[in-house]
Amino acid sequence: MLAELTDRLQLTFPDPVERVLALLDWCGSGSGRCSGHPVHEGVPGELLGRVPIADLLAALADSRAEERHDAGAVRHLVGRKTRPRQKQDAAGLPQPLRARLLAHARRSGDADKQGRAERWLAPLRA
Repeated sequence: MLAELTDRLQLTFPDPVERVLALLDWCGSGSGRCSGHPVHEGVPGELLGRVPIADLLAALADSRAEERHDAGAVRHLVGRKTRPRQKQDAAGLPQPLRARLLAHARRSGDADKQGRAERWLAPLRA
């Protein structure tokens, strides 16, 4: 099923940045905890987990990226076991993006999202 969805996404959004933005938007429309979410919210997360981190970074750096895409990025990057190299991917985020996503999580009012973002995205204390 995911292979078919991937094919359809590639046909609908041939531009990789636009495709990732669509997935981030879908993922960001979820609600509730970043882990243990309803099954239908897992689909965009599964698809995003297959996206190379370079493509994810390119999409978030694109001028079309908005608050809703940041919401999806936070849900995806700080959720439970969302990427094969999740720890390395999160640690390798450029500092300005980490700060932007952390600020989004802090503004969200969602205690689960805030706590996860603090653990995954906050600067290391010396």
